[in-house]
Amino acid sequence: MKIIADENMPNAEALFSHLGQVTLVNGRTLTAEQVKDADVLLVRSVTKVTSQLLAGSKVRFVGSATIGVDHIDLPYLKHSGIDFTSAPGCNAEAVADYVFSGLSHLFMTKGLPWLSKKIGIVGYGNVGRTVYQRFLKLGCEVCVFDPYQASSAQANTVNFVSLAEVLSCGVISLHAPLTNTGDYPTQGMIGANELALLSAGSIIVSAGRGGVIDEEALMQRHKELKHDLHLIMDVWAGEPSINPNLLSIVDIATPHIAGYSKQGREKGTLMVYQGLCRHLGIPLDNLPIKQPLSLGWVSTLSVKASDCKEEVLARAIQAVYDLARDDARLRFKYREKNDSSTFDWLRKHYVERDELNTCQVISLNTDQNVMLAAVGFLAPK
Repeated sequence: MKIIADENMPNAEALFSHLGQVTLVNGRTLTAEQVKDADVLLVRSVTKVTSQLLAGSKVRFVGSATIGVDHIDLPYLKHSGIDFTSAPGCNAEAVADYVFSGLSHLFMTKGLPWLSKKIGIVGYGNVGRTVYQRFLKLGCEVCVFDPYQASSAQANTVNFVSLAEVLSCGVISLHAPLTNTGDYPTQGMIGANELALLSAGSIIVSAGRGGVIDEEALMQRHKELKHDLHLIMDVWAGEPSINPNLLSIVDIATPHIAGYSKQGREKGTLMVYQGLCRHLGIPLDNLPIKQPLSLGWVSTLSVKASDCKEEVLARAIQAVYDLARDDARLRFKYREKNDSSTFDWLRKHYVERDELNTCQVISLNTDQNVMLAAVGFLAPK
């Protein structure tokens, strides 16, 4: 069996090589010629899996080690009898870590408090749900816009509201997929009219998909608010290109790596491996590698007691993951080479980070221990 896998899938060779011949490829530049003789195709979000890529190939299984599927032509796969699996929820913890690292950065650099602000979340999938629960456990006032989930059974237990109400919040965290069909398409969903609802001092964390926000309208609103709009941007409408004018005004800019924790990426590969085993009818009892998910570099952390909750959280979070590092690396590399290849270079050569849940944080203050566990750290034993 011939298996084509994105080179940025960790453990791909270790997990899949006992099933067949594994060839690692650049997912962004993958061609139909490379795929035509493959039986299995394993991708990440940079690969558009369409009829143009797969027509005439031997592929009978496609796995995407990502939570989103907007890069996959699912109707074509179904029509062609090609089995498919993805990795929903694999990077939910990592993206939530990114959100809180971003807020911690704004507190430590600009003195912006956020625990007392009303929190608005767009999208209540695996990521949005994880972010929502963390804010809720921290005692924040949280609301969500997701018209599909608002009619579900959980609607009575989750504070679903209108998009307008979310955009009136002090902190807005975006986790919607990119869609252009259906009753509620998200392409350009947040345009000039919606951005007019933003107040001075608002914080936006965009860690879902590029294209949900109208970037030109966002820059105009930033100007109208006299630059008192704080932006943490991980996704971009023109990926792998970044609008340099937008880049110049954001507080944090990263190359679509919010979910790129070491453990999150490993979970994605593992979930796709399990999906292929089910497709092949192979038992899942014994994994070919002993440690599919890595342990963290910082396993235990002690913190001082403090009256400032934001500072306690910021110092602990940044000890494990300070996203300012990713921002600095992006800006440095774009000064060296300002073209679309830099975006993928940064992703391919990403300096790996751990999830907060790999680290146990200990404080002499019991309330601080509860708060640190709420934001994602391991609770003291």
